[in-house]
Amino acid sequence: MSNNHVYAFKKKQPSKFSWVIETRSQVENSTRPTSTLYIQMYHKGGRGTIEGNQIRSTLPYIRTDIPVVIIFRALGYVADRDIIEHVVYDLTDGEMMDLFRPSLEEAFVIQRQDVALDFIGRRGSARDVTKHDRIRYARGILQKEVLPHVGTEDGCETKKGFFLGYAVHKLLMCRLGRADEDDR
Repeated sequence: MSNNHVYAFKKKQPSKFSWVIETRSQVENSTRPTSTLYIQMYHKGGRGTIEGNQIRSTLPYIRTDIPVVIIFRALGYVADRDIIEHVVYDLTDGEMMDLFRPSLEEAFVIQRQDVALDFIGRRGSARDVTKHDRIRYARGILQKEVLPHVGTEDGCETKKGFFLGYAVHKLLMCRLGRADEDDR
């Protein structure tokens, strides 16, 4: 697999994911190691379960999967409509909107950028740190470790939001059968 491309794979069962997006991000002309971003769609849950079609991402140096909508909010896309426009593109596409709805509902409790950054920072490796330090840590992870080929400087959040939206859109397209899975 080449770097800086978005690849979609259907997971073989048994797995808690139905689809996975993988992006190996490598800054050109750099000796920095590759940073891999995974975006997973969970299986539709059975009776009595909450899980089902939520989209979460594995971030470098963060212990647990983070809901993708919270990552958008941490990047500065706070309004649901902004996030939907980056992911779904066509707001009249009801099928894709319905598929993305569980992800929006999962992150409903977090509606501000600082709360989203704190949510991510709490799942980092540091213990017993202040809220300010957690927010700074999460901001640093998003800026320098997540999709570094898109940018690592201040103000690169917009470009990362568009790239993340593209990756989630590809995941939804594959899940709906509108795009094919990639070859390894």
